[in-house]
Amino acid sequence: MDMTTIVLDDRRFKAAAKKAEELGTTPEEFINSLIDAATLTFDEILAPVREAFAASGATEEDLDDAIAEAREAFRKQSSGDVKS
Repeated sequence: MDMTTIVLDDRRFKAAAKKAEELGTTPEEFINSLIDAATLTFDEILAPVREAFAASGATEEDLDDAIAEAREAFRKQSSGDVKS
């Protein structure tokens, strides 16, 4: 694999190093993951979600129902209409 060196100012490198440490990786791997994520298409990003949905055996109606339930629960919580 060909390698290219990039130059980062100290502030950016320290920020990347800190985030990488939080994620348990190296600054180089963290920056590579950012570049990879930035170059994925929407279809590539959603592919694992679509595969998991297909494997779950759920129908689109099941998904619609789950979203409607979550939306209603959120509305109740947001309006303070939730009983603990």
